[in-house]
Amino acid sequence: MIDIHTHLLPFVDDGVDDFDESIEIIKSLFSQGINHIFVTPHYYRNRNYLSSVSENNKIFSELKSKVKDLSIDVSLYLGNEIYYDKDTLKNIENQMVLPLINNYYLIEFSINESTYNITEAIHNMVSKGYKPIIAHVERYKNLSKLEDIKVLRKIGALIQVNAYAVLGRGGFSSKRFIKKLLKKNLVDFIATDSHAIHENHFIKAYKYIEKKFSQEQANEIFNNQNIFKK
Repeated sequence: MIDIHTHLLPFVDDGVDDFDESIEIIKSLFSQGINHIFVTPHYYRNRNYLSSVSENNKIFSELKSKVKDLSIDVSLYLGNEIYYDKDTLKNIENQMVLPLINNYYLIEFSINESTYNITEAIHNMVSKGYKPIIAHVERYKNLSKLEDIKVLRKIGALIQVNAYAVLGRGGFSSKRFIKKLLKKNLVDFIATDSHAIHENHFIKAYKYIEKKFSQEQANEIFNNQNIFKK
């Protein structure tokens, strides 16, 4: 299975504090059947999370080395979770931020961002040939209608929701909204958004979707191989 959204790179954002914490979470994810993990530190100017690609790569190389030494059979990838602002397209062009892989970019917005601005941002990215994945879509107050999500997917966005929100840990309204999305096959990825050591909801979310919908749909979402296609 694949986890496209984690904060397991120490020292750069509000994620793990050190390598030991990162390793413990990777072990936990691996024990749940996850063998592809994307490490996605924030790039978020307003919170001063602005670590450079070279800095992230240096820390990431050390993390990969430690994972290899422990013989954990997991593939790690470095990207960013990018807070979309007026400079995002320029930052992508100047390689100040990283895609997950194959031009897929994990994008977040203000929880109060307007539907219009989100739609415009996705349109602008797609017009440049980028493949935007909207992180934790259940958080955005103005994306509460299925039609809005359908439009975003139609113009080229992919949709990620957090595993704990599938189970209702993000509130009943989020769980209800995610259930509607799942019924209409509007979810492309479930991810952990792991920041620290705590109960991991990934496999529980898988079992929930398998039971409420189907094993086929659960497998498609939790092991979405399309991200590896160019």
